[in-house]
Amino acid sequence: MSRILITGSGKGLGLALTEQLTKQGHTVFGFDISKGGDVRNPDLSGISDIDILINNAGVNIINWLENFEESEWDKVMDTNAKGIYMMSKACLPMLVKNKGTILNIVSNAAHMPMTCSLAYNASKGAAHIMTLQLARELTKKHGITVFGIAPNKLSNTGMSDDIDNQVVATRGWTKKYAQEYQLNGLLTGEETPPQLLAEFVAYLLKD
Repeated sequence: MSRILITGSGKGLGLALTEQLTKQGHTVFGFDISKGGDVRNPDLSGISDIDILINNAGVNIINWLENFEESEWDKVMDTNAKGIYMMSKACLPMLVKNKGTILNIVSNAAHMPMTCSLAYNASKGAAHIMTLQLARELTKKHGITVFGIAPNKLSNTGMSDDIDNQVVATRGWTKKYAQEYQLNGLLTGEETPPQLLAEFVAYLLKD
């Protein structure tokens, strides 16, 4: 069984991953902003060894360009992109020793631009190319496996609900219309249950 550090473990996909991987017998270290775990300034006190790092923490702030503040840009980019760099670097000695794995939770936003989501799209595009770059560098040099997955909108998570509310406030839509609009943009026309995605991730990390 592996020792796994999951960022953004307090809710949504991070919580589903924590529960699923713990159920399968892995040792899971939660790292969440609600408990003082900030990916922008990682403190790994109490975590002496891991085999797998899952960079899952993410944030989205929706607004039109003319209303989007620099501080909001920094928060999104620093969490979603810089956070991958900071956590991967902080965990690198442990991952090198164990020839470990880095899994980055990217997003379909890396490939599909969304209105009022400049920083989020940019951050996830960065996360995508960072994943490819880290795989190119760390696999050859240290035997570390690096890969990413790009889920679509997840159902019944705090972030999904927050996005719906932000869209309503920004675009003047009803919440029902905002949800229907977003579903129409998804390939399958439906959101992905985080528990299902967690099962998929657990399968990928099985060996």
